Amino acid sequence: MKEEVFRMERVTKITDGVTFLDNFSMHVFKGEIMGLVCVNAHGKEALIKLLCQNTPIHYGHIYFQEKLVNSYQHSGMDMNPVSIIEKQSRLVEDLTVADNVFVMRRGFKKYVINPKVLNTQFSLFAKELDIQIDGEELVSHLSFFEKCVVEIIKAVVSNVKLIVLRDISNFISAVDLKKIHDILRYYSKQGISFLYICNHHEEAFKICDRVSLMENGRLLKVLNKSEFRDEMIEPYTLDFSHVGSAIASRSSSKGMLKFQNVCTEYISDMSFTIEKGECVAFLDINNTTLTDIIKLINGEIEPKSGTIFLDGDNYIEKIAKLNKKVCFIQENPIQTMLFYERNYLDNLCFLLDRKLPDHFWRSKNIRNSIIQEYEPLLGEDIYADDIRDLHPKSLYNLVYYRVHLYNPKVVFCMQPFSGADMYLRHHVIQLIDQLRKKGITVVILAVSISDCLTVADRLIVIEQGKLRDKYDSEKFPLFRASQ
Repeated sequence: MKEEVFRMERVTKITDGVTFLDNFSMHVFKGEIMGLVCVNAHGKEALIKLLCQNTPIHYGHIYFQEKLVNSYQHSGMDMNPVSIIEKQSRLVEDLTVADNVFVMRRGFKKYVINPKVLNTQFSLFAKELDIQIDGEELVSHLSFFEKCVVEIIKAVVSNVKLIVLRDISNFISAVDLKKIHDILRYYSKQGISFLYICNHHEEAFKICDRVSLMENGRLLKVLNKSEFRDEMIEPYTLDFSHVGSAIASRSSSKGMLKFQNVCTEYISDMSFTIEKGECVAFLDINNTTLTDIIKLINGEIEPKSGTIFLDGDNYIEKIAKLNKKVCFIQENPIQTMLFYERNYLDNLCFLLDRKLPDHFWRSKNIRNSIIQEYEPLLGEDIYADDIRDLHPKSLYNLVYYRVHLYNPKVVFCMQPFSGADMYLRHHVIQLIDQLRKKGITVVILAVSISDCLTVADRLIVIEQGKLRDKYDSEKFPLFRASQ
């Protein structure tokens, strides 16, 4: 008989009149990798908080190792033996790896600490996982992948019963994600349980033993491994097949953006051409190269050799002029690209100062003209004085239509689907499509492919700073098969 580590029975969680978990049930067995695919983000944060701490619930029961720890009758506010691993590390950056794993944990009571002993102990864990991490290294020097590994080891050393991994494919490369999956399988065989939270069923199917689907804080369905097929998911997902523009012509020899034998510290002899209006996705499977591409376009670094062309002009030689023809949409843009102290229209027009005389767009006639053009696309949101009250979908509209209004030659989208639920991913694809319809060339920079292939004309795979493969859209199934 399977031993149960965690169980939620018909849990309802209401905060400030909003129901975040609605009659939600889930259980995880010892040594199981349980998947949770969130169709939308509603309820995900509430679930994670309840896993960690027994805060009040309005209905239901929660058990850890078959012991009742929380119910609608009594919530003790105590912490559960759960570790959460996400992009924001919980490690102490200024301490060593070994100190984080062995000293910064509950129950450590020694007053005299021998660093050599701790490092030796850590090396045993690293060796059994075949991971090259030095226990004497400061955490601040580690990559996202290495921090993730250290947090898993720390959880195991701390005798944590359930380890929750939250959206890790958003910040870990495809190569390193496979290594993380191997580590999960290794520890699951030792009886450690995992809850693997992600936004895409294809990712969950690769690693999980069972998968639960959640939408609006409700459990939709639980799939066993024998049911891991796309058709089992289709009734609960949106249709992405109709989204996307026609493939741009690649008959031009000039190209809109061209790298010619470009070399930097992390880029090795890279050459490619992207045509006007084309959407090309770059997949950096080691997560080592995309930063240098961004720095080159921003003018933060120059290539050691090679040349970059934008619309036929030498980009490096004329960067002060040409970089006005380029825009960036950052990862998680509604957190990093908006000015919440300004109204919607001010945010929408923000980039225009790069093209027009200072604050020329503040002219009443210009603003009225912009409102007349964009109100049919943005609706009443365009009149909002406080954008903090708007839905995330409206804020994404603001980010993308700001670029649409500015009308650059090329826009670089960094991890455009990072952290987005299914509905938001679907909407982002439509927004990218709107940019393309205006003739704007779109370059997607990603470390996980997510839904990039739905909107892209081509996929370029980068490995260790070199172009490894190129796939046209008709060959995308070959790429998926190789993953």
